[in-house]
Amino acid sequence: MKRTYKIIITSTILMSSLLHSGCKKGWLDVNYNPRELTNTNATPNLILPPLLEAAAAIPSDFEVLSMWLGYWAGPALPPALNLTNYTNIPSGSVPSQTLPFLEDKATALGQDFYLGIAKVLRAIAWSRCVDKLNDVPYSEAFKQSILRPKYDDGKSIYEDLMKQLTEASGLIKNAEVSKNEKITEADIMFHGDKVKWLQFINTLKLRLLIHQANRLERAAYIAREIQTIKDQGSGFLPMGVDGAVNPGWSLTIKVSLYYGLYSSSNNRGGARGDLFSGINSVDLAHANEYGLNLLKEDNDPRIGFIYSSVDKILPIGAPDPFPQPGPDTFRGSRFGLPINSFQYPYQNRQYLSAVGGSRNTDVVSATSAGIIKGNNMDAWVITSVENAFLQAEAVFRGWLSGDPEQAYKIALRESFRWLNVGGNSNNPALSDAIFDQWYTAQASNQRVNWAAAPDKYKVIMFQKYMALNGIDPIETWVDYRRNGRFPDVPVSVDPTRIGNTVPIRFVYTNDEIITNEANVKALGEINMFTGKIWWMP
Repeated sequence: MKRTYKIIITSTILMSSLLHSGCKKGWLDVNYNPRELTNTNATPNLILPPLLEAAAAIPSDFEVLSMWLGYWAGPALPPALNLTNYTNIPSGSVPSQTLPFLEDKATALGQDFYLGIAKVLRAIAWSRCVDKLNDVPYSEAFKQSILRPKYDDGKSIYEDLMKQLTEASGLIKNAEVSKNEKITEADIMFHGDKVKWLQFINTLKLRLLIHQANRLERAAYIAREIQTIKDQGSGFLPMGVDGAVNPGWSLTIKVSLYYGLYSSSNNRGGARGDLFSGINSVDLAHANEYGLNLLKEDNDPRIGFIYSSVDKILPIGAPDPFPQPGPDTFRGSRFGLPINSFQYPYQNRQYLSAVGGSRNTDVVSATSAGIIKGNNMDAWVITSVENAFLQAEAVFRGWLSGDPEQAYKIALRESFRWLNVGGNSNNPALSDAIFDQWYTAQASNQRVNWAAAPDKYKVIMFQKYMALNGIDPIETWVDYRRNGRFPDVPVSVDPTRIGNTVPIRFVYTNDEIITNEANVKALGEINMFTGKIWWMP
């Protein structure tokens, strides 16, 4: 662990010095070329770890989308925030310029394992950009001779990313490990395990294909790509295995990303805040009454793992801004509701449910349960929970063989295992038993039980929505948009909101609009409520 972290720190310092000018000049400055700032010490084994960590980074839109989609709601948010009234939430459209640099260095050195991973990281980063903005500079990005790159359409980018992933699979499969210096140390995801990388690539491919599944004209393309996955032969990541990174986080050096950002018990730093509102990321990572009440209504045992119980019970007779069903050990906020702290003094963090596992302040162990499992927890790119639901949908659609009901139950069971509801990750049967008992008790619940559900696709999507609470709101947002705004999450109740639906895209940053104005304007009107991402029906 210590040896691994030494590499990461060296890598981080090196990449910081290499890219320091880029933070100021940016990718549009013709005088800036990251390749000119390199030296012979910038080898793939030093470049890769920070890029892997970046692939698992948690951008601020994680909090935005968690609140928009009914998972979280910060207590006592001031009115008229862009966050709560849906006014022009921006997102940058271009990933790190270090990605093509890694590809170039790995190619020059003949290190195919590193080159394959670089292509995977390209697919992760650029697909996220498309999912948020649709058209982004891709083919002309990072080219020194092009000051104002054109915006490629999202579909063409997706199709190229699938090609990159197929190439990555071949590169990694055939790579001579000995030629890839320190790959087992620099690879902070799978430590040079070829099989896991091939399985991860197939899982990522399935994610991108599922995104476009509701576009009927894509059926033939999807069928060809699914056959490519089958022909590759490695399958998908097995249950219980996340695509996640860990450079060796610890209390003495740096705590895990998620723990630092969202643990209400963390006192080691890592949160981000807004100077204008005085709100930080820990404030935002508290229960939205919508997501919380769904768990209550279904007597879902995951309630105490997706959310934490309150630190203090609301006193009997205390003023409450809105009624909440029991148990009173779990309370939430209403997204966008202005709160007068003098009128409602108990609508604060002590009396509201934080993200699940917030009291886990020690290192991760077999008994760690909830979303936050400890100060050194992994940072995930794709969890086994998402993977299981991707496969369940693929089986339901007939893309993969298997029984749809069993695939659905495996996915739902994986959510219980991932949260460690049974209390011992070394014995997943304990979590399985709790799932089985609950599922049987919900025999007539159309939102839970397969046999009771009149719409099998919707029950898969609903339980995927429940399972990704606190884990990946970006994928939930993808599902929400491709499925015609299902589930029908409530909009913000901020009286200043500018729309009556949850936005379906972000807007470009002001810097991007100013520096690449002509190409941005060529895209036409950018509307957060009507501007579809290409894979939306």
